[in-house]
Amino acid sequence: MQFTELDAYPLRPGELRNWIPTTGPAARWRDDPRATSHVHEAHLRGAQAVLRRRHIDGGRESWLGLGIEFDEPLSIPGMRTALRAWIDRHEVLRTHVFLEDGRPRRRSAQTDTVDLRVKSIGTYRSTGPLAEQLLGEFDRATAPLTWPAYMFSTVAREDSFTLFFAADHSLLDGYSLILSPYELREFYREAVHGEAPRLLPTGSYVNYSDTDRQSADRAGATHPAAQMWDEYLSETGFKPDPFPMPLLPLSAKVLADETRAALSRDPDGVPRLPQGALNFHLLDDDRSNNFTRVCSESGASLVTGVLACMAKINTDLGFGPVFRCAVTRHTRDAEQWIAALGWFVGIAPFRLDTTGTRTFGELAQRAQAAWKHSKIGSTLPYLRIGEVLADEPGRSQAPPPRFVVSFMDTRSAPGSDVNDAGGAGALRSRDYSIDDVYLWVLRTPSGLHVAARFPGFETARRSVTLYLGALRSLLTEIGDATVTRG
Repeated sequence: MQFTELDAYPLRPGELRNWIPTTGPAARWRDDPRATSHVHEAHLRGAQAVLRRRHIDGGRESWLGLGIEFDEPLSIPGMRTALRAWIDRHEVLRTHVFLEDGRPRRRSAQTDTVDLRVKSIGTYRSTGPLAEQLLGEFDRATAPLTWPAYMFSTVAREDSFTLFFAADHSLLDGYSLILSPYELREFYREAVHGEAPRLLPTGSYVNYSDTDRQSADRAGATHPAAQMWDEYLSETGFKPDPFPMPLLPLSAKVLADETRAALSRDPDGVPRLPQGALNFHLLDDDRSNNFTRVCSESGASLVTGVLACMAKINTDLGFGPVFRCAVTRHTRDAEQWIAALGWFVGIAPFRLDTTGTRTFGELAQRAQAAWKHSKIGSTLPYLRIGEVLADEPGRSQAPPPRFVVSFMDTRSAPGSDVNDAGGAGALRSRDYSIDDVYLWVLRTPSGLHVAARFPGFETARRSVTLYLGALRSLLTEIGDATVTRG
């Protein structure tokens, strides 16, 4: 299952319909006292700032999505029934958080009250105009300041169709994308073929947000996560850790030339620099298993083995013995959250010193210890950490992470083999940062992959390509060698 932007998805032409969630007067929207999470509130405030600055109420290009392939004709009634059942399953799709008098408020709808308005857009015979239409629709329909901040689309052909789903990031995370294709297929099979869905029980992200917010609000500067981040950020004077290789051209003229070449106009007509993207196949399944065995011999895991390789590349390329980045850690720490749709992600600092390590085994052991230790940093929302540290005398504002590494293993998700064989793909919106580098490392049934986004300069593309190529070579070398515990 790849994680790409829409223009990299293997789109096939067909008849496009949009499916927009809607509620009527019987929906019984009610005031909901449950609190919203820190990350959701900050997301809303950011969206409101964009609205004030750009005077548009469209999407902020912060959506995640799915493309799911079905090898049968589209049933309009069946799809409507399936989508309604899925919306009923996940309360986060029936709740809306908005800012009123500067404070977040929530309203929620009951189950069995959301319907779908179906709009036929037209039949497309080529993929270019279809991709452009879908991208514009998703950007506009996923604005977090309004409900719904999500939509569905279908592209139907005579004997097959593709179901697309796009939602603002505040409603879901990467693990939600991994789990959702199976659920949507199960509900569609039930609606069309009468097969009872086999689904895990699930809790509500709205409940999780409420308890998470209350717990975070009670925390102060003595919280272990705040102390860990304070120590980590103090090493750099509270400056963010950049990607180790050059992202911007050294020459002002080259910078200007690359900027002009990469500029594009977003939906409101403002020229901006979209980030670049790469997808690398690192190892096939057999080599991934071999590399994992090598890591296990050293007391490490696949994740920490990859981080150890990144640290070694950092040192080998002359960027010093200490490798630093932010890592994502999921917070689905109870059974009821495992299958829930929502934003269950924390950010932790990761620091690995390669000094004195003689073998990969030694470095992997050290990476494993650093990974275990870093978990503490994700137990408090990063935005709350920024608040409590800013209240301390002599402390600067915690900067947003600039170099982030995320790991996801899709193999345990129902239907992962179907998804990995082209049955579904995870999608992300465009981004326009000139500072951020994100690496998503995915272990799927077919092997180990990495998706990257980075500033839209040719210099950044060359740097990230070189870095990922070095990572692939090192992973292959270690996986093919016999390495014993160091």
